[in-house]
Amino acid sequence: MPPAGIPTLDLIGSIYDAVADARRWPAFLESFVHAVGGARGSLALLDPGMRAPDIVCWYGWPENELRDYAERYAATDPFTAPSAQLQEGEVATSDEICTPAQLEQSLTYREFYCRCSAAHGIGAAFLRTRKTTSAIFAQRGKERGPFGSAEKDIIRPLLPHLKRAAILHGELTSLRTQLATFTAHLEQYPHALLLSDSDGRVLYANAAARNIAAREDGLRIASGRLAVSPADEDRLFRALRDVTNRHAVEFSRVTIKRRSHNRPYHFIIVPVPQTAAMPFGMVQPTVAVFIVDSDFALQPDTAMLQGLFNLTPAEARVSGLLAAGRNVDEIAADLQVTVDTVRTHVRRVLSKTATDRQGELISLVLRTVPFPVHLTEKNG
Repeated sequence: MPPAGIPTLDLIGSIYDAVADARRWPAFLESFVHAVGGARGSLALLDPGMRAPDIVCWYGWPENELRDYAERYAATDPFTAPSAQLQEGEVATSDEICTPAQLEQSLTYREFYCRCSAAHGIGAAFLRTRKTTSAIFAQRGKERGPFGSAEKDIIRPLLPHLKRAAILHGELTSLRTQLATFTAHLEQYPHALLLSDSDGRVLYANAAARNIAAREDGLRIASGRLAVSPADEDRLFRALRDVTNRHAVEFSRVTIKRRSHNRPYHFIIVPVPQTAAMPFGMVQPTVAVFIVDSDFALQPDTAMLQGLFNLTPAEARVSGLLAAGRNVDEIAADLQVTVDTVRTHVRRVLSKTATDRQGELISLVLRTVPFPVHLTEKNG
């Protein structure tokens, strides 16, 4: 019989803790090994959808022994083939999947498992697909005796939860990867974007929005909330509530004056689709706020222009400034070159892009370049 171990409910709780934070899988595996009276163990949690990195962890196996096993003994391991045949939900001991004769004839068993005090094992497959098998194992030495029914009774209730964990691992990792990708792009997005609730609590602000708020020129984020001048406050918060509460409203526009007397900001407020449930304690955004700053012009990324149209660096710079609203004289002054040089670049770009006029070129650039990332302040 194994020693008094960790209650099954605690092990199940540890499984779901590890689903939320993959760094906790080794701690679960250690608890599992102790619960079944083992000395060593391994866990292979493989994403069935191949969307997430696999999790493989070990307990009680030093790196040098794992390396020795991989280099000298893995190819002749008597447990490999039988373990691969375990059915989903099946728990088996090493004595059940290999006969004593098979073990005695195995160099891996005699020279590795016995030497490492891992002669007896127990394991289970908790999720099988056509391409992967997720499984968990524990081992102990001959002096402790073989595993039996008591240890199986500990393992069986864990298997449905481990199966769910493998599925959730793939789904959560996929969602987190998507979220990280979207967030990375939003951080480069040249337009200011905020996610807020109806009370003006800012739940997300991209880099462009944070830059505007940092200037404190008509808009601030104070204590995590949107803050504008008293003259604009009522209109802004009424619009936030209207868009939140009246789902028929597609959007609302609010003009926010600036202390600098530059052109005002235009807040375009649109509703955020609501999900059925949110984690406890989390606030769900109800509106997205796009901030239009008329004093800044977008300049398409020159590296992207080069790659799309096979332009030289100089041609790409000229094209980007044209798209940002500069004329030929202004571009010449910006780049410190002659007007004739700029006109030469423009003619070459027109030829390479198969356009006839500057307006057609600008339209092509603005339609084609998917991610302008530079902001340039307009003169005057």
